[in-house]
Amino acid sequence: MIDRPDVPSLSSDSFSSDELPSVDNVVELQNTTCAQSSTTFQACADLYDYWQHLRGTRQMPARSEFDPRDITSALSATFVAEKVAPRVARIRVSGSVLNDTLGMDVRGMPITALFDPMARDTVAEAINDLFAGPSMVVLDLTSRRGFQRKASHARMLLLPMSDAAGNITRVVGCLDIEGELPKTPCRFKVSSLRQTEVTGEAPKAVQIETPFEPTMPTPETTRSFAFAENTVPFHQKRHDDVSRNVNELEGRANLRLVVDNDV
Repeated sequence: MIDRPDVPSLSSDSFSSDELPSVDNVVELQNTTCAQSSTTFQACADLYDYWQHLRGTRQMPARSEFDPRDITSALSATFVAEKVAPRVARIRVSGSVLNDTLGMDVRGMPITALFDPMARDTVAEAINDLFAGPSMVVLDLTSRRGFQRKASHARMLLLPMSDAAGNITRVVGCLDIEGELPKTPCRFKVSSLRQTEVTGEAPKAVQIETPFEPTMPTPETTRSFAFAENTVPFHQKRHDDVSRNVNELEGRANLRLVVDNDV
């Protein structure tokens, strides 16, 4: 899957678990646990196929190549995060599934905010390896069971992307939850984690076309207009004129007595 861009989609309609291609560096997007055998996590498979289509023989596609209109089937579960530290990636764009999971707008939050505090170090280390490898990450998740709250299963797929300068600073991910959304706020525990290093051509800088900005001609200051008013020349007052005005003001009385005989 990493070296061969023509690997078919890893959906349950194309292969069974025994018929998957025997490639060492293929990440199987189907379920491998008995507790999750009833779901296909189709949103993760659709995002992975689109990411593979964009990157071709390269390690990863650029963020500018990503068009949300091409993955409408998985758009509600998709998010884009930006690297702000070696182990931290903050969500910049997110679908409704992530917002409904925490019951709030997740933009600006780190990816680890979706996880149980005990699992955040594991996820942070996986994010660090994703940028440093680079590598792709697949996490099988389970939510905590509580009062009037059933344990739900989910899968998170994290795929690297490059920025305009060719640096690996973006992550496109998918949070695919089995069945109905859990009761909010819901945070997940990691039941299994798989990482696969991606190979191919290193990302390069992308030239982004700047929008056309017309330049306005600079008006000539000496040009005369037919309907323009005549300008009044500025004459600076001399020092003796200013001092005479000051003396006149000082000679005046500050108070005047006003008599009204009608009162």
